[in-house]
Amino acid sequence: TRARGQARRPKPGPARDRTRPGRAAQGGGPPRLPSMIVYSDRERSEDPKALVSALLGGLALRSATPDVLPDRLIEAGLLESAVTDALSPDRDEEPPLARQLRAVTLDLAHAVRGGSGTEARIDAARARLAVIASGPLPDVVAVSEPEGFAFYALYPELYAQAARQFLQATGPERALVIGLRNIGTTLSAVVAAELEAAGLPVRTFTVRPRAHPFERELRLGPRLLQAMEDGAPGHVLVVDEGPGISGSSFACVAEAALRAGVPEARLALFPSWDTDGAGIRSDKARALWPRLSRWTASFERKFLDTGRLSEPWGGGALRDMSGGLWRDLLCPPDRRPAVQPQHERRKYLLGGERTPLLLKFAGLGSRGRRARIRAERQAEAGLAPAVEGLSNGFLALRFVPGQPLQASDLDAGLLDVMGRYLGHLVDGGADGVPRFEDLLHMTRVNVTEALGPEAAARTAWMDRLRDAVLARPTVAGDGRMLPQEWLRTPEGILKTDGIDHHDDHFWPGAQDIAWDLAGATIEWGMDPAAQGALIEGYVARTRDAGVREVLPFYRTAYLAWRLGYTSLAAETLGQGDDADSLRRDRDRYAALLRRDLAPEGIA
Repeated sequence: TRARGQARRPKPGPARDRTRPGRAAQGGGPPRLPSMIVYSDRERSEDPKALVSALLGGLALRSATPDVLPDRLIEAGLLESAVTDALSPDRDEEPPLARQLRAVTLDLAHAVRGGSGTEARIDAARARLAVIASGPLPDVVAVSEPEGFAFYALYPELYAQAARQFLQATGPERALVIGLRNIGTTLSAVVAAELEAAGLPVRTFTVRPRAHPFERELRLGPRLLQAMEDGAPGHVLVVDEGPGISGSSFACVAEAALRAGVPEARLALFPSWDTDGAGIRSDKARALWPRLSRWTASFERKFLDTGRLSEPWGGGALRDMSGGLWRDLLCPPDRRPAVQPQHERRKYLLGGERTPLLLKFAGLGSRGRRARIRAERQAEAGLAPAVEGLSNGFLALRFVPGQPLQASDLDAGLLDVMGRYLGHLVDGGADGVPRFEDLLHMTRVNVTEALGPEAAARTAWMDRLRDAVLARPTVAGDGRMLPQEWLRTPEGILKTDGIDHHDDHFWPGAQDIAWDLAGATIEWGMDPAAQGALIEGYVARTRDAGVREVLPFYRTAYLAWRLGYTSLAAETLGQGDDADSLRRDRDRYAALLRRDLAPEGIA
């Protein structure tokens, strides 16, 4: 499954935290990562005709304003990537429909650049889309949201800047630009547009590296093989986010270019962050990375040094709170919870004459707008800090001084707030059907990996709850009920970071509210009396008495996921206080699972 921990790459967080993957405590190379299910499969099925229609509507004359054009570009890249994948299931080809969609994305990349030709490019994209809409399309396509645009503050314009730096430094005469689907589809169009705007002849297409995530392969059809060979006399640019922990996607495309006769000196990589390559897990990538030129642009220079991030809020000094740095401000030295810095969003504390604001990356385009609506609902209910607005994909929240809680702070007042918060989440409405089989599979894989097959065999009782689990709705829950996610403030107890974990790239996704109830009882170490008070308070507010029946199922599933997450996070970090603390958390989850799955504990 794509969701296995070893099969998905941890993405780098903010630049200051973009250290190489941690080595195991024993040393001697990249760590062996646990084969546990940690990342959620975010792939969904869509009707491509509906996607084309939506993009056409978004490019209508009154809709295609400069401020939303970047959103349309991202949508075009997503459409192109999904359809091209459907047209090339086994190896990368370049059928006419894929070329048409590549042209649409490239038109919109030019339009985002601005200038006198913007309207003509929008018109060209609309005309091409109209032709595409009238022709044959796959019945269904698999769509994966580009994670860099959603979670990692990766802006297409940074790739445009990197392309300009490349042009200035190398003075190329022609270029072949290869994007790695899916996010590299949009990013490669941005790079290609910059080169074309400078007068270069550019050939561009996209590819999908295949096979094992740590040993990717490039499988090209005759047309693209020929294009690679034809590009050898010029520069070849490989564009994607990353590198992830293996670096093998970049490496397999670079290797194909070298085999096609492209000299190393004219082969360039365009990643989202740079590294010397020493910590990359793939042997091939580790050998190739330092030999090839790499072109990146700095978020800090583009958004921080220029004041662009703070300007919408009146300017002021920014303090980096990313990658666990928020603990320096909020936590005493002896109360610092562990974090995996790569998994934290960019966030900054903005000072100045006005009330301080916390600026947190919430996502580009519609994702950021959805996050704002959810944050405003929580604030209006008195459960979370007030929202000031959204700009550049960053949500501005009023900074409320407070102290993150720990398990020893649990009292009746906090239990009451928790029950009210969980009731608020349920009031947000149902959000689909529980993924019973996926939950059960994740639980058994993680238990087998951590505790052995005998322990996994003692989860047979979970099958008997299938009907009860499937009979209940899922909600856009919180997903992070840990003590440090709650603040005691002058305004009362507030929940932080409860906006979009139901829709990020980790488990659980949208889930039964029982997941959050189970999580709260586990993370706070609640005794039976506290558990009973929380559950009874929640049931009294919601009339959801059925939650009691499924809680044992979700408790075991929650423990299995947290066991997988802390195992993966600790091994990726390697050494240090956070890694040590995460290992202690891992051992605690393992002990709770052993106890819950002990033979005498089975009903």
